[in-house]
Amino acid sequence: MIRIVIALAVSLLVAGCQEDGPSFSTQTTEGEMDYTLIQSPGSDYISIQVAWPTDWAGRADVNQAAPRTAIDLMLAGGATGFPPGEVVELFADLDAEAYLDVTVDHVLGQLTFPPEHLYQVLEVANAHLASPTFDESWFARVRDGFEQNVVESRAQDQFLAFEAVRWAVFGEQPIRNALSMDEPGLFENLKLEDVRQWHAEFITNAPQTVVVVGDTDAETAGTAVDLLFASLPDPGDIAPAPFAADFTPLRILLHRPDAQATTLGFVGQVPPTRMGQEFEDLMLLDALGQGDQSVLFNAVRTELRASYGFSVGFANYSREDRIFYMTGEVEGSKLADAERVIREAYDAFRADGPSGSVADRKVPYNEYFSDIWEYVVDQGQMEIQSVLDGYPVGRSLDILGEVESVSADTLAERLTTAFPPASDLIMVAVSPDADALPGACVITAPQEAMDC
Repeated sequence: MIRIVIALAVSLLVAGCQEDGPSFSTQTTEGEMDYTLIQSPGSDYISIQVAWPTDWAGRADVNQAAPRTAIDLMLAGGATGFPPGEVVELFADLDAEAYLDVTVDHVLGQLTFPPEHLYQVLEVANAHLASPTFDESWFARVRDGFEQNVVESRAQDQFLAFEAVRWAVFGEQPIRNALSMDEPGLFENLKLEDVRQWHAEFITNAPQTVVVVGDTDAETAGTAVDLLFASLPDPGDIAPAPFAADFTPLRILLHRPDAQATTLGFVGQVPPTRMGQEFEDLMLLDALGQGDQSVLFNAVRTELRASYGFSVGFANYSREDRIFYMTGEVEGSKLADAERVIREAYDAFRADGPSGSVADRKVPYNEYFSDIWEYVVDQGQMEIQSVLDGYPVGRSLDILGEVESVSADTLAERLTTAFPPASDLIMVAVSPDADALPGACVITAPQEAMDC
C-alpha cells in the first residue's frame, strides 16, 4: 500500500456554501494541482472527476480506434504489480468504482470510493493510469471485442442512418471516423504502438479540470488528487483543430433491400450547452417527444393511426457541434406521410410552444436536483461538465435557480431562436423501397450522403 502523507492543501478561494448542505471551494494540492472541492455532508463516498484535453479526433494521421481501445485495455489489461483482470475484483472488495471514457474533446475519468479505502484505491488507480501493462494478447482481445461491438452496431438500420448524417455533416474529416469507426481496415491496422502513443500523449499530470466531491476536507481531497496523478508525464501541446460542420438541409433515403423495417430520422443543429438555457431545451424536448402526451406521440397516433412512437434527444458531435434528433420506425408504405406529419407537428410545436403548466414541467427537475448533492457521482459529473463549458466553479450547487428561471416566455424564445424549422433539418430514412420518398437523394451506402 502507498503511504504518503501530504500537508494540508492551500485553499485559494471559498466561493460559496449552504448551511447543512454542500459547499464549494477552489483548492491547490501540495503537488501544486488545482481542483474544485465540493464538500457534501453525510456522503459515504468520495468521487474524483477528471477531464484531460485531447485533439486525437482532429488528426488524419492516427488510428481513431486507439483511444477507446486504450481505455478499455487500461482498465482490464493489468498494470505494474497488478495482473490483468485483477482490478475488477480488487475494486469490488474495496467498494470502489473506476470509469474512463473518451469524447472528441476530452478523456473523462471517474474514481469513486469510501474514504477508509483511499490509499488502497489510489494505489490501484494510479498504477493503471501511470504504468498499464499493455500486454499484446490482452490488446488483441480488447481490440477484437471492440470491433465486434462496432460490427453489430453497424448492422442496425438506425445506426447506418445516423452514420449517413455524419458523412453529410463532416465528409472525410477525421472527426467523422472518430464518431462512426467506419474507416475500412480501421481495426486490422490498429497496432499496440498506436495505443501506447495515445496513452503517453493524453494521460498526463495536467488535466484540464479536476473535481472532488464528498464529505471530506481539503487535506484528504488533496492527498487523493496527488496520489492519483503521481508519476504521470508532463503533457505536450494540444491544440484541437476546428471542425467544419455542414448542416445544409437534405432529404436522404438509404436504400437497403434487406432492411427489416423502415426508419425515419431528423437531425438539426442546436447551440452548445455553454450558451445556456439547458433546462429550456430539456423541457421542450419532453413536450415534443417524451411520453404518451407528447406532440410527436399524438401526431403519429392521430394522423397516421399508428402504434409506433418517435424518440427525441440531444447529442454532441463535439462540445461546439450539438444536435437534437427525432427518430423512429414507421410503416414502410406510409414513409412519405410520416415525413409530412412529423415535419408539420414539429413546425406547429415551434409556433405554438408546449401546452400545459410550466410549473408542472419543472417538477421532475426540482425533485431530482433538490438532493443531487447527496449523490457524489452525479454532483461531480454535473460540476465538471459545467466547468468545461466555461461556467463559474460551483454552478452545480445552484442549479435549482436555473430551473426556477424557466418561464413560458423563455421556452417560446428558445424554440424560435435555437431549434431550426423543419425545412432546415437533415432528414434520413432507411427503407427496402428505393422509391419510398419521391425527390429524396437515394444512396446505397452511408458515405454517399456527402454527395447529396
